[in-house]
Amino acid sequence: MSTAELFLQPEEIEKFIRESKIAPQWFYGYPGRELGICPYVTFYVYHRPDAYMVLADKFITVWERFGQLIDEPIKKVFKSRTQVWLNSGDSRFPADLRVEAAHHEKEFETFYLMATDMESPDASPLWSYAARVCHVPQMGYSTLKLIFCYDWYEDGNQARWRDFVLDCIKSLRPEQAYMGYEVGNGGLGVMGGYESDVLERICSDYFYGLDIDHPSNMGFHANDDEDGYVNPARLGAGLRPPTWCFMLSPVWQRKLGKPEHQIRVELADPRIKITAVPYPRDALNPEGANGLWIELGDLDLYPVEDGVPDVLVKANRLIRPVRCDELNLNTLDPWDGDPNPRFGYESSLRWMRRFDEDSDWPSAEQRPKPALDEGGKGKNPSERESYVPGGEPCPKAGWWFTLAQSQSRRYFEKGDVMPIIEGSSFGDTYWQPAGDDEAGK
Repeated sequence: MSTAELFLQPEEIEKFIRESKIAPQWFYGYPGRELGICPYVTFYVYHRPDAYMVLADKFITVWERFGQLIDEPIKKVFKSRTQVWLNSGDSRFPADLRVEAAHHEKEFETFYLMATDMESPDASPLWSYAARVCHVPQMGYSTLKLIFCYDWYEDGNQARWRDFVLDCIKSLRPEQAYMGYEVGNGGLGVMGGYESDVLERICSDYFYGLDIDHPSNMGFHANDDEDGYVNPARLGAGLRPPTWCFMLSPVWQRKLGKPEHQIRVELADPRIKITAVPYPRDALNPEGANGLWIELGDLDLYPVEDGVPDVLVKANRLIRPVRCDELNLNTLDPWDGDPNPRFGYESSLRWMRRFDEDSDWPSAEQRPKPALDEGGKGKNPSERESYVPGGEPCPKAGWWFTLAQSQSRRYFEKGDVMPIIEGSSFGDTYWQPAGDDEAGK
């Protein structure tokens, strides 16, 4: 496209947003460069230099398993040694990917394994695979990004996909991981994409559930030097606001200063599922804490007109102290005179903070007004539900439950001492309101 003209006219934007609400992965754009909103998962993995081949082997194993899931043929594959895209089945593509990875390790090079079901890697895919094993791991995450087909997922494959992702997490033990919706760049374009940058900025005004994920650009850090410089515009400086599922690894739990049981208490909600994954005890995890894979309700774009999703507000309130507010959201730098909307420094800050209580994203007119209490005063959405430690008196009569014990729901009168559950694998006992239910009293 020409960067001196509008990528999308207002009527084209209206149609794209309308169709994407009906069914994501509705593609629009120039031939060979069509874009759509796609579900994805990305794993950001930190590893030592001597673990290069260990991680490459794990990525290749995921690639082999991924091929058993997809319901569309792969059309393009990337040959890492020559940095060219080939048609699937081309004899020039390495028959033994592990030998190819070993060659790159020996040459001190990055190993790429990428594939798409589209004729062009510049188009948003239904299915794509993009792995990168970094040859200088102290400076950047190695990453694995998968885009998966929305129709396949909705057609009874939710549990199958979830099991696959959990297996990936248990194998890779990523330091960060995110799953949700994005404008489908697939992580395939190493040099970035102007059209996808533009469409991301456009769609961010319409969907609270849209994420922005550029592994080759965002994945830098400095974990090997606690006193070293960390680029505030990259994920080494913090987490992104989760829009569906995310990993809270031991590194970020420690930076947050909250143990697993406290995180579970703060995220206690029937819509939120937390799966503990064992992580190795090492210099980055001296206490041997679990990684926490946190699922926030269902996969949803959350159109702005439906209001700010409280389940995402709750999760983002938790990670706010370690949030990467200054994260760079563009793959290519903006320039003066650009006629198309793209993220700048100020708009990026506002977008990263869009789930904060004082946010007006996307605008004060579109942002729903705060709810009012019975006295007509504004409710403070940052006020958490009452969590009462075991051994303390019940502050109000009603039904309560604790995550420290299964089937714990019970009725307490005001002043009753809330019991402590001894020997619980959950840790300390915290009781929380379960809602009124006279029939169950």
